[in-house]
Amino acid sequence: MMRIALLTDFGTRDPYVAAMKGVIASRCDAPVHDLTHEIAPHDVLEAAWFLKTVVAWWPRGTIFVCVVDPGVGTDRKIIALEQDEKLFLAPDNGLLTFILPQSPLPATRGEGQGEGHPHSIENESLFLPAASSTFHGRDRFAPVAAALANGLPLAEVGPPLEQLVTLPYTPPSYGEVVRGSIVAIDRFGNAITDIERARIPFDAFALHVRDIVIDRLERTYGGAAPGPFLITGSSGCIEISVANASAADRLHLRRLERVEVWAAESSGT
Repeated sequence: MMRIALLTDFGTRDPYVAAMKGVIASRCDAPVHDLTHEIAPHDVLEAAWFLKTVVAWWPRGTIFVCVVDPGVGTDRKIIALEQDEKLFLAPDNGLLTFILPQSPLPATRGEGQGEGHPHSIENESLFLPAASSTFHGRDRFAPVAAALANGLPLAEVGPPLEQLVTLPYTPPSYGEVVRGSIVAIDRFGNAITDIERARIPFDAFALHVRDIVIDRLERTYGGAAPGPFLITGSSGCIEISVANASAADRLHLRRLERVEVWAAESSGT
């Protein structure tokens, strides 16, 4: 059974999410779920990392409708992509950066119909009539999602694309020095990196960010002593935390700030 999952920066106070759900409900019987509508306005990076951390927990057949779209109404494209038997609809603004960390295979005319090949959504017969230039979530994303849930082949939404827009992001590297980035700061102030604990090639290590060195690794938040520490978060990635406080505020951390992980005996020199 197909299901539709919504991710937006619309909030729930305004009528935008309700309008999208109404369009979907009027065109298909697929259940609609809310991933979140609390992405910070226009924050494509936050949406991209959020999507990455939840996709694995959703079943095959899910259509992810992701509308964080500061370029709505411009010549930016809307894309549809199938990956791991899940469908993604998003503006072509980097929101799918972490879903496809490497560039998809080049597509040529008549190709691009399989997994990993994005399509530009251009079939205007799928859109609502008299569509607004400011609300593509309702007028384009929602009816296309409903059509796909009803069985529309992906190739019929529009032509294949050769590549997608990606965020200015450097993936982590794993070697004698592990290098990565802070990619998210959660509501508790934990600074979440993109460095996977399972891929760090040494047991004891220290994380370096600017002139700050943190070498204390804790197993739980509640059992941590005061001060900064490292912890493996629920995503499997290393987080910088402070017991009962915001690490981001305390240490003045920001997203996309680069970090390095050194073996403990190396001490970063």
